[in-house]
Formats: sequence, structure tokens, C-alpha cells
Amino acid sequence: MTETENLIKDLSSTHPGLQKKIAIQDEQFNYAMAIMDLRKESGLTQQQLADKIGVPQPTIARWETGNGNITMKNLEKIARAVHKR
Repeated sequence: MTETENLIKDLSSTHPGLQKKIAIQDEQFNYAMAIMDLRKESGLTQQQLADKIGVPQPTIARWETGNGNITMKNLEKIARAVHKR
């Protein structure tokens, strides 16, 4: 077990729900990285992707930092915009 995993385990005993919150943050980070990677692989700027899917550019920025909630509908729009499934 890593030092971080040990710390989380120790803190979880005094902070109920900590592991669940960490799991949610981890999932949001994974989505953020996937969105950014797909956009960059497609050679698009945040503004260009935003224009393609009909959202403001700051929304793309929030999604890419994991600070915004993204819907499945918007994930599908991104996939279509970058020609992925």
C-alpha cells in the first residue's frame, strides 16, 4: 500500500465518506483528462470544440479541469465532434 493509500485509510476512520469523495474526484479527473486528450488529438482549441458542440468556451475549460459537471449528452456531443464513439 502506498503512503497516500495509508493516509486515506487512516483518515477514513475519522472522516466517513472520504473514500467515496475521493472516488468521485478521481472519476471527474479521468473525464477531464479524456476530454482534453480527445480535443488535443483532434487539433482543436477549447473555443473550436465549444463552437462544435454549442457550449461556451469556459464550459470546456471547466470540464477539462474537472470543475464542471458534464452530462452524457455533452460527452456524446464531444465524441461526435472529434469523430469518436
